[in-house]
Amino acid sequence: MTDLTKVKEWLKDADAVIVTAGNGMAKEEGLDILSEENFDDEYGKVADKYDVHTIGDALDKKFDTWDEQWAFWSQLVNEYSLEYEPSETMLALKELLKDKQYFIATSTFGHFFENAGFNEKRIFNAFGDWTRMQCSSGVNHGQKDDREVVKKYLEGKGEVPKCEDCNSPMELHMPLNANFFPDTDANTRFRWFLTGNEDKKVVVLELGVDETSPQLLDPMVKLVEQFPNWHYVAADLADNDLPDDIQKRSAGFATDSHDMMMKLTK
Repeated sequence: MTDLTKVKEWLKDADAVIVTAGNGMAKEEGLDILSEENFDDEYGKVADKYDVHTIGDALDKKFDTWDEQWAFWSQLVNEYSLEYEPSETMLALKELLKDKQYFIATSTFGHFFENAGFNEKRIFNAFGDWTRMQCSSGVNHGQKDDREVVKKYLEGKGEVPKCEDCNSPMELHMPLNANFFPDTDANTRFRWFLTGNEDKKVVVLELGVDETSPQLLDPMVKLVEQFPNWHYVAADLADNDLPDDIQKRSAGFATDSHDMMMKLTK
């Protein structure tokens, strides 16, 4: 039996599917935070002033003013989230999960899965979501939707949003600094989902998880090791990259998310 046939059977029989999606999946959706391609052309003023040449470097940079910061953030959120169209990979994943109980844990922060129509109560954005904002004071005052702020900036009418509790400037809900607070409600829902499926047939489907998001790799492998009815399917890893303890219950395609999803949904 080939790995592909085996994985299709696991998915068919699964009571639940847990999707872990990392930087590789974000690239499939058009967002590569480490790429220098086109950055200087699209964000020339930012590139020249702050000597940054990737989205990742620019997100790490503290700008001179909050207004300048929000103007740049608004460009990013608009280009990669408000104008987002699901990729072929994302549509294939949606088809694969349409009749399944599922939960998605992702380090991508572009609001891709929500925009693609997945159940928002079944998504945990481990590294935040840049269509939401949080207080910059370091105190957890919760998160607010920032899309109207973004639209105002795009219209040339933007104003730096302020926290309703302490009047501090708001910032993107991302781990840009030590002030980041994960979405505890989503995290709790994810943990309950894991607990509720411990004894069921589960497939963990890894899409583009790499060294930038070990939180989505090592803990999930440990759970598969722990629960004998669970299986692990990895797009980016090869079979011999997976622990010996789960070799018979795992499959590594050693490819990218798009290629694996096309094979699984043929």
